[in-house]
Amino acid sequence: MVLRAKFLCGLMVTVLLAGSAYGQTNRHQIPDIIQEFKKGNSTADDALQQIRDHFSNGEIHKCSAIEHIFVHKYKDEISSSLLEPNDRFREKSAQATYTSPSGKFVLTYQTAGDDAVPATDSNTNNVPDYIEEAGIAADSTYNYLVQTLGFGDPIPDGNTYDIAFEDLQSVYGFAETIGGDGPGTQIVIENDFVGFPENDDPDGDQLGALRVTIAHEFKHAIQFAQNNFNGDSDLWAEMDATLMEEVVYDLTNDYYNYLGGAGDVFGSPGTTVAPGSYEDITWALYFHEKIGADFWPGAWSRIENSIPDLPLLDAVEQELSSRQLDYTESLLELYSWHFASGAYNNVNFGFGESLFYPTPNAQRTDTQIGDVMSSDISLGRLASYFVNVKPPSNQTGDVAIILDTDSPDIALAVVAIFDNGSVSFEYAVPEGEFMVVKKEWAWSDIDRVGVIVLNENRTASQTFKIRISSTIQTSVFDDDTRPDVTELKQNYPNPFNPSTTIPVSISEFQKVKVDVYDMTGRLVRSVFNGTLPTGNHALSVNLEDLASGVYMYRLQTNDMVQIKRMTLVK
Repeated sequence: MVLRAKFLCGLMVTVLLAGSAYGQTNRHQIPDIIQEFKKGNSTADDALQQIRDHFSNGEIHKCSAIEHIFVHKYKDEISSSLLEPNDRFREKSAQATYTSPSGKFVLTYQTAGDDAVPATDSNTNNVPDYIEEAGIAADSTYNYLVQTLGFGDPIPDGNTYDIAFEDLQSVYGFAETIGGDGPGTQIVIENDFVGFPENDDPDGDQLGALRVTIAHEFKHAIQFAQNNFNGDSDLWAEMDATLMEEVVYDLTNDYYNYLGGAGDVFGSPGTTVAPGSYEDITWALYFHEKIGADFWPGAWSRIENSIPDLPLLDAVEQELSSRQLDYTESLLELYSWHFASGAYNNVNFGFGESLFYPTPNAQRTDTQIGDVMSSDISLGRLASYFVNVKPPSNQTGDVAIILDTDSPDIALAVVAIFDNGSVSFEYAVPEGEFMVVKKEWAWSDIDRVGVIVLNENRTASQTFKIRISSTIQTSVFDDDTRPDVTELKQNYPNPFNPSTTIPVSISEFQKVKVDVYDMTGRLVRSVFNGTLPTGNHALSVNLEDLASGVYMYRLQTNDMVQIKRMTLVK
């Protein structure tokens, strides 16, 4: 992550970004178009034309692959007059090709005309620098996504993958399906990125845009190879592909340009993310940062191997369950990370780049502790409700948040940011007929409280009431199920092959690091590095690539280190 040198400070970044998001108009237009088609309310021709009109609306779009995916899925229902031949690679008078250093990618480009790439050739080898950089980016993307993270390989043995460059004007790029026995897709990328948004790439905006677009579009190629865009995966394809931009090219941050508009969690937390588009990257990024780089390969493997087609949210829930993590609690923390961003960021909680994200909007802002139950509040499907509480400096009493709902799909969590810079995060627990967060947090010590209500229902709105209090008496903080001490416990099973679970008890919200070492003291696996709330946690680790033997696993917090041994037997 790098600071945008063009701005004076992080706060200015968040303010400017919040007002300059690209591609946010009618954020759900394309998913809605496709959903209406699936319901039988429009024809495939009508839906396709509406999608194409969307990409001609004068905005800059990260990717138009969804148009080509729609054509691929429903081509038998689309009039032949609307089907465009895949002629991106047709012969042109000034056409040239270049093979990437790995030999896996063949890049076709123009040296003259409107589609020509920049002609600069620093090493005078008759290949434009732009094309050589694209080849390096393609190889790097392949190596990281396929060989390191373990996503499915979209390039069959003995084949190469085609990338072309054209003057797309308002689209970074797209992937489209093709016939034949090869990869089944090909990629088209903007030829020069002149006039596109700025980014943070240390080598400049042009190369930054080029790099992340290759990472983005190649993930579409992987999606196609894994499940042929079946089920609902195509509707989440853009969110997933944009995540890969940050995964492969962390320093570029082109996705910052698309955060904070009317259609993402920062700009409108009450908007559903089902399905997610590219501005919902941070929804997916939470799982990558909090749980690990193997989370999404695991979830997509479930989709790939499922019969019938597994919805993406079911894959997420199953992947969490396999790691002994609770789906509802994970979503609550996910939305709480979004709240603790921008001007509300805290180094001890949330996204690694939260300082550079937009300051979130809230459906409600309280500057006084009213201590009364609200009227009914309706919250849309798979969406959140943020209450931003900024108490007066003379406020007395302790923090208490009370939720009243009849819906099993409504849940509550609270993130408290204290005047001294510390932060605490708590899930609500049952207290009589209510869900309550009641801690011995003095309002006078609080800078800000984020009250996060989640509706995890994927199809329907739900209703709740909420009360922000300083006087309620409950027995919540006497809950003896919460650990009194932070403790590393013995893994189970032990011995194991190849996976085991490491139990950790956390007495209070804090930063936690769990690693595995061999008997020489060499780090062999990072299991967890982040923050954990009060409670008992089970961390999964897989040592399939390691040899049999005794290993040490270590828990480290700000105050302590604990070490235990475990045995891998193959």
